[in-house]
Amino acid sequence: GTGVPLDEAMLYFDARLSRNYPTVEIRVSDICLRAADAVLTAALARPLADPAAGQGRAGLPPAPVPSSILRLAMWQASKDGLEGNLLSPVSNEPVPAAEAVAMLMDPVRDALRRHGDEEGAEFLLAGLLRRGTGAVEQRRAAGRSGLPGQLVAESV
Repeated sequence: GTGVPLDEAMLYFDARLSRNYPTVEIRVSDICLRAADAVLTAALARPLADPAAGQGRAGLPPAPVPSSILRLAMWQASKDGLEGNLLSPVSNEPVPAAEAVAMLMDPVRDALRRHGDEEGAEFLLAGLLRRGTGAVEQRRAAGRSGLPGQLVAESV
């Protein structure tokens, strides 16, 4: 109505239906410096989105989570990543990141198994938790040389 967005691609939602494919675009995760991390994000997205889609088709409303809690959870994740605390998906209280990730994995494990993704997702997640996110890798690279050009070269 304001005439500001030139097209739908300019609407930046945290998640949205793709205009061109039968997929959901998720825009809240860290930059994936490794292809394996992008694969993990996709592997976890399906079992998280499938139940919500089924509820929508059945006419059931989404769980009542205040947007302020969602924003706080994203702020906490962007601030600390997997190295600090995240909000628990069960209690909305801060917990160590590995604990929050385990809580997230519990309800999706059966769906991962059904799609043949459980072993791969567990393997990729263990690697991510061990080495850290792309932001951690970039900070390590910057600390090694202190040169912005070296950071870019290592990231590429």
